[in-house]
Amino acid sequence: MTATVETTPNRFAPRRKRGPDFLPYVAGGLTLFVLVAFLAYPILTTMANSFAPAGEALNWANATLDNFKRFWTSALYQRALINTLVIGVAVTVLATLVALPAAYFVARVDMRFKPLILSLSIIPLISPPFIGAYAWVILFGRSGILTHYANAWFGLQMPPIYGHFGVILALVLSNFTYVFLFVQGALSAVDPHLEESARVMGASRARILRTIVLPLALPPMLAGAMIILIEALGEFGVPAILGGEMYVLSTLMYFQIHGYFNLNAAAAIALVNVAITLIAIVLLVRFNKKRKFVTVGSTTRRAARHTGLGIKIVANVYVWGLLFLAILPQIVILFTSFAERWPGTLWPLQYGWGNYQYVFSRMVEPMQNSLILATIATVSCVLFGTLTGYVAERKKFAGKWALDLTIMLPFILPGIVTGVALLVTFNSGPVVLTGTALILVIGYFVRRIAYIYRSVVAAVAQVDPKMEEASTVAGATWGMTMRKVTIPLIAPGILAGAIIVFTTLISEMSTTVMLYSARWKTVSIAIYERLESQEIQAAAAIGSVAILVTLVLVFSATKIIGKSMSDLFS
Repeated sequence: MTATVETTPNRFAPRRKRGPDFLPYVAGGLTLFVLVAFLAYPILTTMANSFAPAGEALNWANATLDNFKRFWTSALYQRALINTLVIGVAVTVLATLVALPAAYFVARVDMRFKPLILSLSIIPLISPPFIGAYAWVILFGRSGILTHYANAWFGLQMPPIYGHFGVILALVLSNFTYVFLFVQGALSAVDPHLEESARVMGASRARILRTIVLPLALPPMLAGAMIILIEALGEFGVPAILGGEMYVLSTLMYFQIHGYFNLNAAAAIALVNVAITLIAIVLLVRFNKKRKFVTVGSTTRRAARHTGLGIKIVANVYVWGLLFLAILPQIVILFTSFAERWPGTLWPLQYGWGNYQYVFSRMVEPMQNSLILATIATVSCVLFGTLTGYVAERKKFAGKWALDLTIMLPFILPGIVTGVALLVTFNSGPVVLTGTALILVIGYFVRRIAYIYRSVVAAVAQVDPKMEEASTVAGATWGMTMRKVTIPLIAPGILAGAIIVFTTLISEMSTTVMLYSARWKTVSIAIYERLESQEIQAAAAIGSVAILVTLVLVFSATKIIGKSMSDLFS
């Protein structure tokens, strides 16, 4: 009889050596393909076609500067260029100026309802700016409500809402939030000992503000101003609604494509727009680098807040007044959506739910299209952005700067330029995508990938690499380590970026207007078409539903990840 001895595995014995893990190489190849096919190639193709005659592709025999000569020979082109520069600079400067006092008041004055203030400030960012632009027509148009009462009660003649005044007003109030959120966050985190030390040394409040507070607020202020400038230079909807007879480069591109389908001329205009944007960004970056300030030391105590009655009154009046003006267009649009009969009178003659019945009976397809396209693009951004963000932060390789630049480039380019680039590239040749849902998804993807990419880079930087190394030592593959260790730790950052991507894509306009087709009309196009056909109440109802859906999604997601709405966008 033989005895059977039961053995147990020795947990300290060396593990069997695994085969090579090809997943990182597959991921790297996929990353390279996406970057080349959907980012680098369209941009280079657009640049090349801008030097070719209308309807032709560039070759050695037909290279020409005719598309650019129009900026010297055409009065329309010259006015569009000047208007773009004037509006871009004016919007950036004015939005920054109105945002700075509000940011200081919220950060440094003892104000009630601060979370509500920060949440309300997000509404202009997630609302379609072009539908809000028409609200100013209802208020300040030739027969506008406020125009009438200003003249009847005070004898005042309001400036015309069409043209520079209306476009600048609408863009300032819809974009100042970028500077507001960035600066108030920075001021809230400043070490209070700096100001207290200056005060002990006898510095006045004005001197402290000029020599300590403003220098520390400068980097976030310039970061917000850069985003505002990009938005202003590439905005299509607001100039299209409020521009009147005034052209800017974005509406001129739309005119060249939808009027003449001259992709080469549109490519040249896009290239000029890109040049203006890049020059402005370089100047802002150089200005910021010359004025770098850092805080040595840290503290968990917040800066002291002003509690005087006078400053509290001023702060509340200014901040709440600015917020009221910023969300006034959305209030007017909501009011307009209930107007069933408004035959040119000052006020509607009949109110009801008829416009919403129209929306839910005939506008279901555009809403579905927007949700489908935004969902696919968001998932694509999450997958690709997580991969590239992780690689950029964790791996050391030659050309990392090129990866970062290529992903961030579409973010700093106006959306309408991205649309033109994809239209020029995929309108002919071996791969034709015009008129399909795929070209819209690609446009959304390249425009929003930077949000996920940056969120993941920041999240991965906060994860100790030793946790991943421990998983690898235990025998896990790179893919298993990502799935079991890294992804759960950086999930809040990924979700925060995904929320921003999805909510901003639901009503995206600048890229969509160049790439949509009759089959794939989105909510933003449905609103724009009804504004063009003077179906104002129906457009208001569609816009109200889009804003409500976006707010519900953002609010629900913030509850899941435990962040406030303002934290996501700042």
